[in-house]
Amino acid sequence: MDDKFREKVKRAIEDGTYKQELEKMNFDRFQSIEIQKGIQSHVDVLKYASPEFDAAQMKSIRLALEDGMDVEAFAKPEYDYIQMEEIKSAIKDGMDVAQLCNPLFDFSVMREIRMAGDYQKRILKFADEGCDSGVLKQIRLAAQADVNIDFYVQEGYDEYQLNEIRLGLMHCVDVNKYLYHEYNGEQMKQIRLGLEQKVDVSKYSMTGFSSTQMEQIRLALKDGLDVEEYGDPFVEALQIKDWREGKVPEAPRQPDENQSKEILAGLEKGLDVSLYADTDYSAEQMRQIRLGLEDNLDVSPILDKNLSAEQMCKIRRSLK
Repeated sequence: MDDKFREKVKRAIEDGTYKQELEKMNFDRFQSIEIQKGIQSHVDVLKYASPEFDAAQMKSIRLALEDGMDVEAFAKPEYDYIQMEEIKSAIKDGMDVAQLCNPLFDFSVMREIRMAGDYQKRILKFADEGCDSGVLKQIRLAAQADVNIDFYVQEGYDEYQLNEIRLGLMHCVDVNKYLYHEYNGEQMKQIRLGLEQKVDVSKYSMTGFSSTQMEQIRLALKDGLDVEEYGDPFVEALQIKDWREGKVPEAPRQPDENQSKEILAGLEKGLDVSLYADTDYSAEQMRQIRLGLEDNLDVSPILDKNLSAEQMCKIRRSLK
């Protein structure tokens, strides 16, 4: 706020004409209300009576002033009101907020730094490197459990994968068995639980299995069942569940030699073969879907079984 504007606001407050003057100074209704509330509670409204602050920011600063708080650290337009609230919480916790006060930090990043306690320096290091709040949370939880996941963070695993790596290290299982970037967090979880339950995770630890398929195979193994017939990516999770629970599902149709080749080719390349490992697709239809996945395309337009392989091919090429 420049000095002229500040003086104008101050004069309007002193002579009691602020209600009329605020509107003339381009404050909207909600900003004006926050300024009026500050005047009524006898706080220094000049700390926030500027059009640069929206009403939510004004409210955050006003409430802090009413609590007798020094607002200098956060009463700046570059902080949104949620960031302001995080900085206020840190001040109330007695923290030195100098490093926390970075407008580039999302409020959720600020929260992780605030909650880090003795590990604040480590969290700050990764925050400065651009890690999001989800990753910072996993670093914080790992540090609090005396587990170090810094290497896995640097390897680029996301927050959900890091969660499973952290839990695996905490439960002393061999996390190397699921350290593939191709696994999402849910797939990692099913392998981790299998390792904790001491079942043979090799029966389902292929990236071609969805997490729901992995879960049903894991539960079957835990029950001591032979999963040989159902432990295949083309058998849907619900079929495995029905079999595991003693229901009599329709016997899974086995893929022919050419269909098997397409499924195997996808598995070898780490593709999500569950999208096409269905024997209702011909081998050539499977091939078109596989090629689309290899090109990192959204293959949903060609997952229609009523399309011929030629039609799939034409659509696939148009997606590039």
